[in-house]
Amino acid sequence: MVLSISVSLNILLTLMIVTRLLLHGRTIRSATGSPAGTSRLYNTMATMFIKSSALFSVTSLLLIGLWAAGSSAAGVFPAIVAVTQVRTFMRPRVSCKL
Repeated sequence: MVLSISVSLNILLTLMIVTRLLLHGRTIRSATGSPAGTSRLYNTMATMFIKSSALFSVTSLLLIGLWAAGSSAAGVFPAIVAVTQVRTFMRPRVSCKL
């Protein structure tokens, strides 16, 4: 259940971010009057978000589907999903006084 909530939130938030980027790119394009240029940056960023979200979403959906079907192959996928998740560790700030 937690994994299905995580996947749905991941997809929903990615769609919201991508929509915002594309709308902002369209606003920039209409304000500057150039068909390319700055708005291409927003399209590239949207593509990056979609690709990074797709990897986690597809592997998680495969795990959910195999688990719901009662397949024994579902035992392999938790390790794969753990590898595809992005983990961010906060490094402590080190202050150096000279």
